[in-house]
Amino acid sequence: MEVLAGTVAIVTGGASGIGRATVELFVAEGARVVVGDVDGDGVGALIGQLGHNAVDGTVIDVRDEAAVERLVALAVRRFGRLDVAVNNAGVGGFAPIQAYPLADWERVVGVSLTGTFLCLKHEAARLIAQGTGGSVINVASLNAFQAAEGFAAYCAAKAGVAMLTRVAALELGRHGIRVNAVAPGLIHTPATAALTAVPGLEEAFVAEAPLGRAGQPEEVARLVLYLASAASSLMTGQVLGVDGGASLKKYPELFGFLGSGARAEPGSQR
Repeated sequence: MEVLAGTVAIVTGGASGIGRATVELFVAEGARVVVGDVDGDGVGALIGQLGHNAVDGTVIDVRDEAAVERLVALAVRRFGRLDVAVNNAGVGGFAPIQAYPLADWERVVGVSLTGTFLCLKHEAARLIAQGTGGSVINVASLNAFQAAEGFAAYCAAKAGVAMLTRVAALELGRHGIRVNAVAPGLIHTPATAALTAVPGLEEAFVAEAPLGRAGQPEEVARLVLYLASAASSLMTGQVLGVDGGASLKKYPELFGFLGSGARAEPGSQR
């Protein structure tokens, strides 16, 4: 049985990595999905792969409130309603605090936290107007709880996503809207390739994970599917780790691999 049969979902950051795996799984489970991503070619490829009857999408910067509002409207115009939203868009950066450029800080926090807020704001408004409840899943990170050298902006943003999730769950429960988050550890995606390409760094991550390996996007997508489905009908306000147990130990000392004077943009840490 398709567990999302008849539902309509939005997935931001849906053109690659965790987002793409989520879109593919949602469609396989009967959902119709609207994808928002900065990668227009990636969105087009996903529509071509899964079919325009199941997937639509648009190029979007989640920091643009008007664009977010249009994304929600697209879901309603194309498929008639909204039931599930996955706020996955996020970016990362790397620099020591004393050298962290303000523009880079604002980009990371703007996309990863403010963008999540804007999506949640307009998704919630639509779900409340429909009056039939719904499920929102935010993508936080292991770094919402575990500090990492050079990740000041990313850690702060993802900690914000975790608390935003709890506040939204508190406010929206009265409308039958559930809000949860997933917190991935190191996942093999195009966005994390710059990190895993650093000699010895993936091995350092794996050494801190009791299960002894990094994850795959499909493993996160399966948890997202659970939170989107009726199987999790009593769950809200939860931030669920999917990190091979890495949260039980510690983060690798990144300055030892990347240098304490380095500045880089490794993309999303998901």
